[in-house]
Amino acid sequence: MVQSSAGKNLIIIMRPTGLIIRLLICLSMKYTSYKELLEFALDETDTFSLVWRNFKFESSAFELIENLQPWLVSDYSSSSWPGTELFGEKARVKTYKVNPQTIEILNCVDSVFDWQAPKYPEDLAFYKGKEVLFSSVAHEGDAWFTN
Repeated sequence: MVQSSAGKNLIIIMRPTGLIIRLLICLSMKYTSYKELLEFALDETDTFSLVWRNFKFESSAFELIENLQPWLVSDYSSSSWPGTELFGEKARVKTYKVNPQTIEILNCVDSVFDWQAPKYPEDLAFYKGKEVLFSSVAHEGDAWFTN
């Protein structure tokens, strides 16, 4: 993380290959790793979502859904979610409660960019109430905080 000349924190989100893809201006976020993101989520958010598109998922995805099932808050069909709008297609958006158990389950990957089909559901997002605090579109290599 670096500071801009305006004194705002800049978080550098990197692809697994190490190429810089985004500089995001964040007023109060100081998280630069997936582990730190999960710590932030545990402290500052109450729900998260994962998206299940029309793919043939691997067993790791089905194991994940089974492990998260006790904390399922909502499950609905939608053509949009943070960072994505589909045209002529819908996906399942599943929202779960944030707690130490679900954060431990989310530790099954090493990076926010690992949330990609067919191994896992996609587009991890964290919420405080109805406000989106963090969103991602993993297959595009995009992730951002929202103030």
